[in-house]
Amino acid sequence: MKTTKTKDFGLAAMLVAKNAKMTGYTTDDLGNLWFEFATDDVVAALEQGFYRNTVDVRIQDFLAAQKMLKALIFETKRNMYENRIGRFNPTTITTLAG
Repeated sequence: MKTTKTKDFGLAAMLVAKNAKMTGYTTDDLGNLWFEFATDDVVAALEQGFYRNTVDVRIQDFLAAQKMLKALIFETKRNMYENRIGRFNPTTITTLAG
């Protein structure tokens, strides 16, 4: 499966708001979080539209996606400080989103 990987918070929030499937996340050596999404034609078009400023997003969906991703970032950072490596846990996303 091909994936799209980004550390752009706005792009990640837009993809989540548009119901793109988040397949995971990783942290790099600098502690930056990279979000991974399953790539298909829709996700590729959304990514292009994001950079061209042509994607329409419902604001409440976008704000909810930002809130979920921020919670994921803060949880991952906290785990890193506790000497645990941030790994993808699909139950975390479900719990934070709903």
